[in-house]
Amino acid sequence: MIWRVMASFLSVILILDSLPSVQAAEPVESEASCAARSLAAVDRLTDESSPVGSGVLDSVQIEISDLQLFETFFGEVLKAPLIERLDHPGKDSIRGYCYRGVLVVVRRNHESPRLAGWVQLNFAVPDVDVVQRDLEATLVESRLASLSQVERERVVRIRLKLDVRRGNRKAIRLEVFGPEGFVIGFNQYQS
Repeated sequence: MIWRVMASFLSVILILDSLPSVQAAEPVESEASCAARSLAAVDRLTDESSPVGSGVLDSVQIEISDLQLFETFFGEVLKAPLIERLDHPGKDSIRGYCYRGVLVVVRRNHESPRLAGWVQLNFAVPDVDVVQRDLEATLVESRLASLSQVERERVVRIRLKLDVRRGNRKAIRLEVFGPEGFVIGFNQYQS
């Protein structure tokens, strides 16, 4: 069972790492644009003329225990648009965010909340420095800047690695640690 879970996480990492890179200077996708991309992906999967095995990543869903930390992480740190909000009293709360063209859905089960555990999404980017500067500027301007380091680190931590092996390639890697073991990695591959 554990191997299946690890294989699933690895699949998500490999798929996201192989997606075309998004320029950091591009504006954040609108709700309609992210929803349209998601629907287009589903349409491609159900199109009978599409070759078998040409599936695309539609979304990532994560069970969490602290919804407020994730709302802060996606809303204030990543500036990801909230495109889905569902609250089922006594059952669960669901939030869907569009981040770099991927729908990330977080769900808190009110009956038995679970920590996210280790979840990692990776994006290939042309310039890690631009991503890092943007994130740090956002943090300075956010309400997180007024929190103690311990409180801020419950929501986000950033680490830069200059020489990392990603498969058979070297990369400069920016790791953005969110709540409960959730990580977003940005890889700038070197030739």
